[in-house]
This record gives sequence, C-alpha cells and structure tokens, in this order.
Amino acid sequence: MASSPKIAIIAGPAGLTLARLLYVSEVKVDLTLYERDASPTSRLDQGGTLDLHADTGLAALRKCGLWDSFSKYARYEGEELIIADKNATELVHVRGGKKAGPYDRPEIDRQRLKEILLESVREMGTASEGGDGGWDVEVRRRLNGLEPAYSGVSGYELEIVKPAKTCPHVDKMVGRGSYFGSSDRKCLNAQRMGDDSIKARSWYLCPEGEAKETLDKYGKKGTLEKILERYVDWAPEMTEFLRQGDLEGLKQWTLYELPVGYKWEHKKGSTLIGDAASLATPFSGEGVNKAMKDCLELAELVEKSQDPNDDLTLDQAVLRYEQLMFPRAEKYQAKTMNNKQNVFGPDAPIGFMTGMLKTVTSDSQSILVKLLGTAPVVAAVYSYFWIRQQIGWAVRRLWRRT
Repeated sequence: MASSPKIAIIAGPAGLTLARLLYVSEVKVDLTLYERDASPTSRLDQGGTLDLHADTGLAALRKCGLWDSFSKYARYEGEELIIADKNATELVHVRGGKKAGPYDRPEIDRQRLKEILLESVREMGTASEGGDGGWDVEVRRRLNGLEPAYSGVSGYELEIVKPAKTCPHVDKMVGRGSYFGSSDRKCLNAQRMGDDSIKARSWYLCPEGEAKETLDKYGKKGTLEKILERYVDWAPEMTEFLRQGDLEGLKQWTLYELPVGYKWEHKKGSTLIGDAASLATPFSGEGVNKAMKDCLELAELVEKSQDPNDDLTLDQAVLRYEQLMFPRAEKYQAKTMNNKQNVFGPDAPIGFMTGMLKTVTSDSQSILVKLLGTAPVVAAVYSYFWIRQQIGWAVRRLWRRT
C-alpha cells in the first residue's frame, strides 16, 4: 500500500483554510502546518476588517464547515461605504445590509477570521513555527527567487478604542462600515471593527522607508504632527479620525507587492497560494478572497488526485492548480494596481470611482451592464461627480468664512 504524501503548509489565513479543507475532505495526507502565531492575538498588527465574497471567501468557509462560526461575527451592516473628497463632500454612500443575501459581502475582523480557522485546525495537531505568506522566502527562492517590491505607498494607523464615548461626531461620521477620503494623491480612511472601535489610516506616496524613519526620528507625537501637516487643507472633521486615535498605538505600514502577472515555472514539490503567489496592496479588497479561492481549487484537485478512478497524480494536481490560478491572480493584481493608481491619481476620488465603474462593467456578462462602462456613460458619471465636488468645495469655502 502506498504511503500518504507529505504536505507542509505555511499558514496565515490561506494556509489555515487549505489545511482545514484537506482535513474535512478526508484525503490521506501526512500534513504539517507551520503557523507563525500561536494564537490570533499573538501579534498586534493583525490588520483590519475583511469583506468576504460569495463565490470565494464565503464558499470556502461553507466548504470548511465553518459557516456557523463565521455567522457569529459576520457584519452585514459593515458593507456601508462612504467615498468622499478632502472637503468631506460625500460622493458615494452605500448602505450596509441587515441580513444575508446572495450578493452581500459581509465583513469580519481579520483577527476573528484567523481565530475561527486556528480553532478549526487545532484537532489536527499543527505545529506553531514561523511563516509569513507574502514573504515566503524559501519556497519563492526555489520557484523563481523574485521578492516583493515596494509599492510606492506607505502610511500610518491609529485606533479609536471607544468612539461612541470619546468622539461621537467621528463615530456618527464613519457609520457602521468604512469612510474613504481621497484627494491630492493621498487618502484617509476609517474602518469600523467588530468591537465598535475604529481604525484610522493615512496613506500617501513616498520613498521606501520614509514612514518608519519618520516614526523613529520624531516619535509618535511628532509623527502625528507630521502626518497632520500633510492634511492641513483637508476638512477638519476628516483629520479628526487621526486626532482622536490612541497615540500609543500608532504604527506605520510600508506596502509591498509582486508584479502583475507574477508566475513561475512549475517545480515538483512546491507551490504558492494567497499573498505568497500574488501579493498586492489592499486597495481592492480582494486579497483574502483570492487566497481562499486558491485553497478551494487546490484542495479539490488534491482530493481528485486520490480518486482511484482518476489518473491525476498529486504533482499534476498542483500543476493544474497553478494553470488555473495564474490568470485569475493576474486579473486580481491588475485590478488592484489600477485602483492604487486611481486612488493616488490627480483626479481622485472621481477617477477612482469611474475606474471602478469600468472594471465592474467589464467583468459583467450582461450587455446592459457593459453599456454602463462605455465612454459616454463614464464621461457623464465623471461630470456628475465633478459638479457635486465643486458644490462641496464652494460650500466649504462659504462655511469657513462664517
């Protein structure tokens, strides 16, 4: 009788998802899981909140048998989204849902998702040793050696622990989801978390290492002053996102990415999933969904390789997964790159919104929806938002004089 193949997985949300999928499928493999964090709270920088999509992240959780656990923390109201310019002129306000629907994209804190996945694999006898998907150096070196490069974007994060109590005006402004402001090639965003706290972030273009160097040189108080200098002509109610944050928790982020279309020549015994295969900036909200889709496809093919009625080998299964994943990853990376360029473009946030319109309509199979992405319609949408933006600018100037 042939021995079970040995599979080692470097964890993170993608690796944990793959391990759980292989476990529930009852494939006969000798599985070792390398997870950097002994618990979901081992690191303070677990990130913000994630929106999961029906055919990717949500489908993976259902297949993992974790839907009930997820539902305890799913926040459909977290889909609320406000997009504004630096004058706090709301150009888009999408209301959050109140219950599950076929097109909903509920939010869940990244830490909560990891907690659910970690708990689900404890019974498998996992190992808690290093591993970071986006910087999976050893496997990447074996495949092609290309490392993530600096994206050109850095920023800072602050947390407002109890906004309803300490700054109800900010609490109301952010709503139940996210507030996203973009102008002048930089942006401010505030994101509601599952415990009702708010994470506020400032993003801007700068040389690699500048954000960290500023924090090291000026300390947290001095760094906040430097951040606020960048937004001196922004609406004061927006910079309140930063002023109200817990200064002791100030942290910097330096964003990295792999090139669009990143791939490697197949090599027996190794492959990459999730961020390790297609690291990108967070400006599309697709990262964890793409990662969990990777896991669904790879687990299904591994299971198929053990079907006695199928002649697919394990190595062929991995090769087929890569062939499926590469074009999907490239599409996701291109979308994220386009969003990043539009967020920090000269005509943001209008250019960002019309860019998203063109992306969404091009992905649709409906002829009517595709018509919304044609040049005349996009131009009309652009003009509509431009007029609203000018009215907002005029109102702001009048308000400041009174």
